[in-house]
Amino acid sequence: MSAAPGHPGLDATWTSSAKHGVGTAMADTSRVWFTLSHGILNEIYFPRMDVANTRDAQLLIVSRDGQFWEEKRDLIHEVQYIHPDAPAYKLINTDPQGRFRITKRIVTWPEGDALLTHVRFEVLQGARSDYRVFFLLAPHIKNQGGHNNAALIDLRGRQAVMAWRGDAALCIGSTVPFVRRSVGFVGYSDGWTQLHGTRELIEYTEALDGNVALTAELDLTSDEQTLAVAFGGTREEAQFTAELALLHNYYHIEQDYIAGWSAYMDSLPGLVPHDHPHAHLQRVSAFVLKTHHGKLFPGGIIASLSIPWGNAAGDGNMGGYHLVWPRDMVEAAQAFLALGDITSARQSLFFLMATQQANGSWPQNFWLDGQPYWKGSQLDETAFPILLAYRLEQMDAMRTGEDLYPMVRRALAYICQTGPVTEQDRWEEDSGYSPSTLAITISALIVGAELARRRGDNDVAAYCEMLADYWQGRIDKWTFTEHGQVDPRFPCHYIRIHTQAPRSPDGRVDHGFVPIKNMPPGAPNLYPEEAVIDGGFLELVRYGLKAADDPHITQSVAAYDAILKQELPYGPLWHRYNHDGYGEQEDGSPFQGHGRGRLWPLLAGERGHYAIALGQSPEPYLAAMEGSASIGGLLPEQVWDSADIPERELFLGRPSGSAMPLVWAHAEYIKLVRSAMDGHVFELPELVHTRYIQRPHDARHSGMLFWQFNHKRLHWHAGDQLLRIAVPRPGVLVYTTDEWAHVLNAELHDAHVGMYYHDIALHGLTAVEFTFYWSTEQRWEGMNYRMERSEGVAPARSGCQ
Repeated sequence: MSAAPGHPGLDATWTSSAKHGVGTAMADTSRVWFTLSHGILNEIYFPRMDVANTRDAQLLIVSRDGQFWEEKRDLIHEVQYIHPDAPAYKLINTDPQGRFRITKRIVTWPEGDALLTHVRFEVLQGARSDYRVFFLLAPHIKNQGGHNNAALIDLRGRQAVMAWRGDAALCIGSTVPFVRRSVGFVGYSDGWTQLHGTRELIEYTEALDGNVALTAELDLTSDEQTLAVAFGGTREEAQFTAELALLHNYYHIEQDYIAGWSAYMDSLPGLVPHDHPHAHLQRVSAFVLKTHHGKLFPGGIIASLSIPWGNAAGDGNMGGYHLVWPRDMVEAAQAFLALGDITSARQSLFFLMATQQANGSWPQNFWLDGQPYWKGSQLDETAFPILLAYRLEQMDAMRTGEDLYPMVRRALAYICQTGPVTEQDRWEEDSGYSPSTLAITISALIVGAELARRRGDNDVAAYCEMLADYWQGRIDKWTFTEHGQVDPRFPCHYIRIHTQAPRSPDGRVDHGFVPIKNMPPGAPNLYPEEAVIDGGFLELVRYGLKAADDPHITQSVAAYDAILKQELPYGPLWHRYNHDGYGEQEDGSPFQGHGRGRLWPLLAGERGHYAIALGQSPEPYLAAMEGSASIGGLLPEQVWDSADIPERELFLGRPSGSAMPLVWAHAEYIKLVRSAMDGHVFELPELVHTRYIQRPHDARHSGMLFWQFNHKRLHWHAGDQLLRIAVPRPGVLVYTTDEWAHVLNAELHDAHVGMYYHDIALHGLTAVEFTFYWSTEQRWEGMNYRMERSEGVAPARSGCQ
């Protein structure tokens, strides 16, 4: 054995997140997913779509006269779909001087764990003998670029190259024997370093425990050949799978791959015809959603088969975006319903049921097996599954013996116990009262109450409805400002988040401060909450809590558009919020903990849904989303919003280095197409819309006021009729309404959502003081709490309606 020098190689990094294609076979027998960018293969995932095993794989070309080309950097790239109803790709990479052309057809093998690349090298100037072509693959086995092993092997007489780490292995084989092979350590003895430096390849036979790369020279005496990258739980399994796959004719495999996808696409009644203006991106979006939909863990949907700014991220960023975010997942499940794929949405609900935590919530994000990655809590991520469950029950999608209600009840309990303040808003950065989070959770409480009532769980239904009414009645107090600071022209608007402290006695927005994450060193990172706006308030319309023409909504839209909208050649896009630091740095260098937020295509979809609710056309917003897509039709998380920086591949209105594709963005596009076809917002829960907009005075508990340990109130107002004191454990409420001249005791009622409560009528009272005796623990609370009637008047609205 000839060991490669240079152990352990350079520090490993990932690759560009700007994908141009993603794919996998429809068959569950194939547990391989792939991504494409810059004309080459990027991450290949096995045996789950949250486990990457490669950084990238490409061809290197060396000419007889000493020139060197690298596919991803030096050639002109073209991406084509082989068939309009399948994510099967033809990559055409051409020398800028027209000397040669490489055509690659890429699919995965439906019958096994292998990816196949059919390669054709065409010489356009000169002779075939003038060139040598090498296949270079950088393994990142099990999400890690370090501590990988590589070696040359023979597959029962066939040459191959292998990499492995632990219980995962990959093997490269070819239908035409390789001319030469080598393995080495990146930056020292790998094939790229050798060929770039000397134009020759020394055949090292092993490179162990480092950042390694595999290289194999193709035999150009054959016009075409098929390369296999096969996977297994052992080296022997990967070897066998490669050999078995290569026994089949590539074009037969490609036909089977396309047939599987075509059958799926034919099953979707929500697809528009091929000649429809939105047909292409709707179909690509369907590819993206289904590709990101689990096999080994059916129903699981990850956020993206990419790692944002991956070329600046190392092994410390194992998760990237190939993790489950419950919010993104339900957005995708709702998009499946918009396409007519009830089965996939139903599988997603069961996946959520299986991954729900004991307290009723879901982690901020997690691996497909349910293990948390980041461990924050976002209240909307517990509410979204309730909305999905309600919709599926409305569609009669559950079978005999399948009960979604236990999951719903646990989720309702978590919301009742922890709301209305969320630990993190939907941008995963700050805690407080968030308009978007409140919209989702209030809607979930109402539809969850309906599910409870259908099962005779009337106590749960009544409690959730009363709590929802209380929150809905105070959205404006908590999140609408009359003294906005984003622009003097717009004093009245919903803020991004109300941080609670400091606050006015009645809970109104009153000069709290919002920490802005991801800011460059030395930059301001704390702003008055009334100086920060985002578009989250639009969810109040989408989920039925506010009318589209509500004055507070229209005033906020005016401010939102003025501050965060940017017109691009193809239409308008929006930033997340002002002062955002999540994006490339000012000079275009990758985000590495700080930067400046760029434009988000999915926000054009949200704005388009608002246009539909307002009775306007969504076409400008559909066009904007389509204009932001990559050459392969993939929608990015963000697009570049400034002057072109060609050396960093940043161009105005084109995808930036953030995640691409973003499943959430494709889901939003699919739903917007469906909403446009229907003439109304697809996700609008009619039950909520009826309660708060069509008949706002029916069955409302507008006079109810809640006091909780996580939501302590100091005052009540003239309109408040009933005080509900609710706590998360059983006990006795000990209270007085006359400064302890009389002491009242009340056993707390069980709401059956982990909360215990007692109601006090407020008519004629000026103060209530109370404490608790905890029955099961046989101890006193040890302190008193007090609420008083506020004699003040509501502050003037400063011109707000």
